[in-house]
Amino acid sequence: MSTMPPIPEPAVPKALPLPSKDLTPTKISFRRSRSFELHDTKFSAEVQEGIRKWVHEKIRVYKKQLERLNKHEIPRYRDIADGQPKEREKSFPFAGCSNLVVQLVGQTIDDIAARVMAIVYLTSPIAIYRWLEKAADAKAAQHNLDKCRALETFTDYTAYEPTELDLYRVENIWFADSSRLGTAFVKVRPEVKIEAEYVGYDADARKTEMKETVMYRGPKVVNLEHEDVGCDPKVDTLDESKVVYHVLSLDRRDFVERVADKMYPQEEVNKILSHPDRYGASEIKKRAQQKEGIDSADETSMAEWDVYECYFSWFHNDVKYRLIMWYHFETKTVLRLVFNFIPYNQLPIVKTKLSNDRKGQFGKGYAWMLDHYQEELSTTKNQRHDATAFGILGMNRIDPSNKNIDRNFQVYPGAAAPFRAGEFEHISIGEPNMSSVSIENEQMIQRQAQDRAGVGPAVAGMGAGSADKKGRFGSMGTVAVMQDANSRVGHRTSDFRHSHVRLVSLDTDMYGAMGTGGKGALFGVDDRILEEALSDFLERRIRIPIRASSAAANREVRKQNMLLLNATLRQHHMGMSNLLQAISSAAIPEQFKEYFIAVARGQNAFFWQVLREFEFDQPEAYAPEPKFGDEDGKASPSVGAVAPAAGGPGDGSGSSGPAGLLAALGGMAGAGGGPTGPART
Repeated sequence: MSTMPPIPEPAVPKALPLPSKDLTPTKISFRRSRSFELHDTKFSAEVQEGIRKWVHEKIRVYKKQLERLNKHEIPRYRDIADGQPKEREKSFPFAGCSNLVVQLVGQTIDDIAARVMAIVYLTSPIAIYRWLEKAADAKAAQHNLDKCRALETFTDYTAYEPTELDLYRVENIWFADSSRLGTAFVKVRPEVKIEAEYVGYDADARKTEMKETVMYRGPKVVNLEHEDVGCDPKVDTLDESKVVYHVLSLDRRDFVERVADKMYPQEEVNKILSHPDRYGASEIKKRAQQKEGIDSADETSMAEWDVYECYFSWFHNDVKYRLIMWYHFETKTVLRLVFNFIPYNQLPIVKTKLSNDRKGQFGKGYAWMLDHYQEELSTTKNQRHDATAFGILGMNRIDPSNKNIDRNFQVYPGAAAPFRAGEFEHISIGEPNMSSVSIENEQMIQRQAQDRAGVGPAVAGMGAGSADKKGRFGSMGTVAVMQDANSRVGHRTSDFRHSHVRLVSLDTDMYGAMGTGGKGALFGVDDRILEEALSDFLERRIRIPIRASSAAANREVRKQNMLLLNATLRQHHMGMSNLLQAISSAAIPEQFKEYFIAVARGQNAFFWQVLREFEFDQPEAYAPEPKFGDEDGKASPSVGAVAPAAGGPGDGSGSSGPAGLLAALGGMAGAGGGPTGPART
C-alpha cells in the first residue's frame, strides 16, 4: 500500500535564554549546515510591547510622509511615461484637433534600460568574482581561480534560468522602473517549495502513488511596487533608515499557506482575519488596472490584509540586534518577530536609483526630468498638424442669402455646388514657411531633451588596443571606448551596474546560507568546489568588485587585449627561462648572480602588476614566482631547472655566457631580435 512519506521537520533550535546582560547575539547556523532557519526572539513581554509601539509609530510617520508621493506623484509619473494625453479629446483650437503625445519619456526609458541590459546580459559571465587574498603558491592560486570560475558559471546559469533566480526578467523591470520613477526596489527572499508529486499508480493496491518533493530551495528575487516600500525619505540609503518595511497584500489563502508552513502562528492570524483592510485591490492599483482595461471586483471573497514586513535594529542590554517583524497595522497585531536571518544582517531589499548625484532616499526619473520637454514637444507637433489641416482645408464663405444651400453642406472632390459666382468663396489660411519653422523647433526641443537626459548615440567609441608590425602594443582604440564612458550615459549605466553587483552579491550570500541542493552538477560545476567557493564568499575572501563603466565593460575589447597579452606572457616566460638557465651556470660570478636574481624578481613583480592592470586576479597562476634557494637573495648551487645550453659556459654561444645573459634580459624587455635573439656587447 502506497503512502506519502512525511516531510522531515527541520531541526528545532534550542530555546534562547531570557535577555540578560550576559546575553550574546544568536549565531545563525547557515555557515555550518546551510539550512534556512527562523529564530524567534525571546525578549520579555515588556520589551516586546515596547518594540511593537516603536515600530507602529515609525510606520505611521513614514506613511504620512510618503502619502502624497505614493498617491499622486508616482501615478502621475507613470502616466507621463506611458504617453497618455491629459484629455481624451481636445476641443481647442477646434473640435477633434490633434491630440498626440510624443513618446519622448518612454523612448528615453527604453533606450537607457536596453543599454544597461546589454552591458550586463549580452556577455558572459554577468558577474566577475575576484579572490582578494594573496595565494601561498601557484597551485593555491589556480585553485582559487577555479572557485571563482565555478561561482561565475553557477551565477550565470541561475540568473538566466526561469526556475531559479530569473534575473533577466526581474532586472528588466527593475531598471525600466527606476528610469521611469527614479527609484525602484527588488527583494531577495528565501523560498522552500515542497509539493506532492505524482509518481505512478499501484494497480494491486489501487492507490495513486505520490511523494513529497522539494520543488525549489534557494533565494527568489521579486520586483516590488514603489508604493509598497516605506522608509525614512531624508536619509540617502535604506541601511540608514531606522525602519524599512514592505507591505505584503495577502488574501485568506496566503494566510492558510503561511500557517501550514509554520510561518505565522494560528492564534495571531485569527486576530486579524475578521478585520480585512479592503475588498479587492487598493485605489492606486484599481486606477492602474482600469487604464489597462481590467475591471476590479469588490467581492467579499477578494478580501485583502496589509501585513508590514519590517526590518530594523533594536538595542537591548547593550547588545544591538537586527530584527524582522511581520505586523498588521490596523489591529496592532505582531504576527511574528525573529532575528534577521540574512547573512551579515543584510537588508534583503535592494534599491536602484537613477540619479545618485541627488541627496535623499528617492531619485528623480525621466518622467520628472523630461515632463515639460515632452509636453512642449507634443504641443509644437500638434500645432503643426492643426496648421497643416487648416492649410489644406482652409475656410469657406457662403452668401447667407442663398436659400438653396443647406447648413450641413460639405465640399469634397467632385461635389456639385448650387450657387452663383460670388456666393461661395474659399479662403486659404496658414503660412507655408511656418511648417519649416515648427520642424526646426521640434528638432531643437528633442536635442535639448536628449542633452538633459544624457542619453546620446548608442555607439560613441569603438576599437580596441592593437599591435604594430614589431609587436608593440597601442591603446588608442581603448582610449576611445573609455571616452564614451566619460559621459552622462556612462554615469547612468554605472549607477545601475552598482545596484546589479549588490543584488548578485546578496543572491550569492543567500545561496551560501541555504545551499545549492546539488545544482552545481546540473550546470557543469563541481559541487565540492562550488561549496568551497560559497564558504569563501561568506567569509569575504571572494568578492565582486564594483567599478565604474570602462573599456573593460566591453567584453569584445577585453578578448582582443587578452590575445595581445598572450604573446607578451609567452615572451616573459621565455625570458625568465633563459635568465634562470644563465644563473645556474657555474661560470657566472656570484655578484652577477645576485644581481640577475634581483632582476628576475623585479621583472616578475612588474608583470604581476601588468596582469592586475588587465584585471587578472591571482597573477601567480599565470606568471609563477621562481624559487632562488636562499632567502637572503644569494643563489644556491641548485638554482635553475634548465640545463646549460650546448657550447659550454662562458663562450658566448649559449645562454650561459654574458652574451646569453644580455640576450635573456633583452628578450624580457622586448628588445633585440626576440627572447633568444642575438645581443650586441
